[in-house]
Amino acid sequence: MTIRRIRESELHQLIELYRHYVTQENLPSLAEDTIRGIWRQIQSNPDVNYFVLEADDRIAAACILSITPSFIRGGVAYGLIEHVVTHPGHRRKGYGETLINHALGCAWENGCTEVMLLSGSQNKIAHAMYEKLGFDRHRKTGFIMFKPGETMTRPAGKPHPCRDDPMSGS
Repeated sequence: MTIRRIRESELHQLIELYRHYVTQENLPSLAEDTIRGIWRQIQSNPDVNYFVLEADDRIAAACILSITPSFIRGGVAYGLIEHVVTHPGHRRKGYGETLINHALGCAWENGCTEVMLLSGSQNKIAHAMYEKLGFDRHRKTGFIMFKPGETMTRPAGKPHPCRDDPMSGS
């Protein structure tokens, strides 16, 4: 078993793994140029950490750790873990725990004072694992909202809409 950052050559394997994570409506097929555009964004942002756990020469589990600088708590960062998935054939082997612990170690090494994690509200087995690892479901409440009437995809190469904000003064 090895934990490392994902490689470009494994993107299709990751997308296939996500078929075990989300419903089909949330996983629309992606054109090759879209996949490459997303990969370039991930590669260009050192605060986005896409970790995979490899077992039996395949990706068995994956997650994203995003590190965000902050002006609170003395100007230190916080982490967000999302899109945690373990292939059904590799569940109940401790891979999820091992992967999350790796992501937490990365967050702590990068100066994060807290790490938040989002999980589907009905995923009770995963919730038990997260609590076993020390996550506290009662300390904060997470909310999610999807943009009304929009598809989940953004064309490859299109700049992120918040980066050129005329209100930012830049």
